[in-house]
Amino acid sequence: MSYSAVILSLLLAMSWPVSPIRPPKPDVRVLEVERREGYECRLVEYSSSRNERLRTYLLVPDGASRRDRRPGLVLLHDHGARFDIGKEKLVRPMSSSPEHVKRSSRQWIDTNFDGVYLADSLAALGYVVIVPEQLYWGGRSSRKCREWSERMFGGEPLPPAALKALKPLKEEVYEGQRAVYDSLSARGVCWAEMTLSEDVAAVEVLRSLPFVDKRRIGAFGWSMGAHRCFLLTAFCKHVKTGVSLSWMTLKALEKEPYSASVYSMLIPSMRREYDFPDIAKWLAPKPYLFLSGTKDRLFPKEAVEECYSRMQDYYSSRSAGGELKTLFFEGEHHCGKEEQKAVIAHLDSVLGRH
Repeated sequence: MSYSAVILSLLLAMSWPVSPIRPPKPDVRVLEVERREGYECRLVEYSSSRNERLRTYLLVPDGASRRDRRPGLVLLHDHGARFDIGKEKLVRPMSSSPEHVKRSSRQWIDTNFDGVYLADSLAALGYVVIVPEQLYWGGRSSRKCREWSERMFGGEPLPPAALKALKPLKEEVYEGQRAVYDSLSARGVCWAEMTLSEDVAAVEVLRSLPFVDKRRIGAFGWSMGAHRCFLLTAFCKHVKTGVSLSWMTLKALEKEPYSASVYSMLIPSMRREYDFPDIAKWLAPKPYLFLSGTKDRLFPKEAVEECYSRMQDYYSSRSAGGELKTLFFEGEHHCGKEEQKAVIAHLDSVLGRH
């Protein structure tokens, strides 16, 4: 690396708008294993901080070994105002999972992913995949959320009257995000920064595995997962590339008072000083793909186009214009089979699965 490049990297590091992230040694323990076609699903537990151990799924392709190291992926689940599942939004639940979790997961996948469990598809292709859960989702959800899920997906589809009766509980769970943010803030912790540090810890899990090629680690996320993905790729030097599907906007469109959903992604220090497309300041010159739907009502095309233009300027200033791909697909807020093909093609081209 040239002297000027070293100085530039130091200046960028000094200007980071998030707290330094120092993940602990992961100390991975396998709790359960389930064989699947071409790979296995492992329920693992690992350290995300000095005092916290998390559980999630780790998918390991057949044949992965010290002699045949595979690329690793961190897949980051969405928000969707659906909190009873987290990792199960990307991985098919283990057979030992509660029935209401299996039903909830299947409904989510059919609605948003054209019936495809993307993490399982990537593992079958040869990637080692980990899917960290954000606080308040899945195995880290609240008691009220689990109660809602058990009533919603515990048996036969509910009639309209029963669905209406569940609505207040669902609203209570949704608004509970504010309490999580406030509780953490009172302890001096930013929820979204904590999530970022936990996602970095998932990268460390991959790096600790003897069958993962440490030089070939990438990330993907849809919706809120896309937001998590561009933060992770920007602020973790070990992530070589990423794909963000259906999350990019201008902060002028997110006016106060914020909806409860904003608080799971809110980093006040960044929100004060930067706009969302400014993330490219820290992403560049890494290869990256942004995808957005032309009919996405959450992220209007005109705003996304402006964001894409600003991000391209950052990459051009680093002489890396060709490394940032910003594309639109015909459709809404969705991660369908065609979009999944684009995701896989990008990851393959950078991480060299073959």
